[in-house]
Amino acid sequence: MDHQHPMLFDEVANAAIPIIDTFTSQGLANTANAFAKIDHQHPLLFDEVANAAIPIIDTFDSQGLANTVNAFAKMDHQHPLLFDEVAKAAIPIIDTFNSQGLANTVNAFAKMDHQHPLLFDEVANAAIPIIDTFNSQELANTVNAFAKMDHQHPMLFDEVAKAAIPIIDTFNSQSLANTVNAFAKMDHQHPMLFDEVAKAAIPTISTFNPQELANIVNAFAKMDHEHPMLFDEVANAAIPIINTFNSQGLANT
Repeated sequence: MDHQHPMLFDEVANAAIPIIDTFTSQGLANTANAFAKIDHQHPLLFDEVANAAIPIIDTFDSQGLANTVNAFAKMDHQHPLLFDEVAKAAIPIIDTFNSQGLANTVNAFAKMDHQHPLLFDEVANAAIPIIDTFNSQELANTVNAFAKMDHQHPMLFDEVAKAAIPIIDTFNSQSLANTVNAFAKMDHQHPMLFDEVAKAAIPTISTFNPQELANIVNAFAKMDHEHPMLFDEVANAAIPIINTFNSQGLANT
């Protein structure tokens, strides 16, 4: 329902904290996820959720692990020990994660700039056999996370490209820009993907915000991938909103 009621959430937090050790793994994950979903800050609750989760982390299932770190990342709440323990618990059961769980997990670690190379390798190995089950946002978020952490995995990037091309028309502006930006950041060549991204971007170019316009042409330029029509359309879309570009966006464009 996404119904905001800050006072209720504060009271829930105040009631939960003294009995947090009685929460199950699902209860802890659901609580953090609910607060994150409505962007309700309560740092003390999140600390207590982490402290209660760590001793029972092996009782979390894949969805609980993914939802927990995703909630902490969404709220920008640092807790390195929790993230380490989630990684340790996730690796042995990584094959039970679905596409959303895999994408959300690496996305959360990347957003919090929390390095865990073994987890990223295991996520890649689990993702590749089920890559056709990933939707556009999950594909984009996965390669974006790997790029943000500068974690090389060429086979994953090839498989993401292969899965993305047939469903490229389902990518929104953010996913299109993030995908080519990730490939460019990792210097991973895939000309067919770039051509298909351009083909999908051109009819929807008016939906791109300044950062996305800058990122998409910057990625094509970095990979030395020629596409004059895309660049013309980006220019036409950028000119009326040029005053909304920040300095980095102007430079990248």
